[in-house]
Amino acid sequence: MQTTLLSNGHTLRLESFLPKTPGPHPAILILHGSGGNTGFWLERIAPFVGRFQVAVFAVHYLDATGDLRAAPAQLTDGIHVPVWLQAVRDALHHIAAHPAIDPTRIALLGNSLGAFMALALATETEATDTSILPIRCLVDISGGLVPPWDALATPTYPPTLNVHGDADTVVPVASARSLDALLTRLNVPHELRILRGEGHWFSPAADIKLFASIVPFFAKYL
Repeated sequence: MQTTLLSNGHTLRLESFLPKTPGPHPAILILHGSGGNTGFWLERIAPFVGRFQVAVFAVHYLDATGDLRAAPAQLTDGIHVPVWLQAVRDALHHIAAHPAIDPTRIALLGNSLGAFMALALATETEATDTSILPIRCLVDISGGLVPPWDALATPTYPPTLNVHGDADTVVPVASARSLDALLTRLNVPHELRILRGEGHWFSPAADIKLFASIVPFFAKYL
């Protein structure tokens, strides 16, 4: 089902999959990559976690800047990323206010650009500002935690599943190893899954391994 929400005066599309049983349910918010395809992950993940009575949402955060895809120059211009991050914050609040959702049990799952954004937003979970919603846990697929957010991570960082292909030529696997080292140093619960021979876009066989990791991770931490 598709609904909408507002962020800084822009209408964002929000895809949703809700269990048919009464709530409140835990929820997963999917953040797509630079290609803007929310359906790719929603259609694959919802059937896997839905049977555990978990709601799944996917926000078109690029709608906040009127883009269908994220261009490389937009990632470092200091303009687009802050707007997209705010769009995700607004989506989190929208989901938390849903009567069928438990606002204390919301997780993020990001792929590529979406993973970078999920990891960055997770550094805000310890803030005393009530406008910041806590993130219960997160899954990072082919992303990384970059400056200035890497310096903001503390031992309160949410449990993280870190999945990356060792043949990734878009986001080098070094990003996953750096995140693993940081979370280890902070004593944050986390798991690292390096998929041998996989690039930035996983093969069907790797997708199966990915889903086999995601389900028990969410069962444990969400």
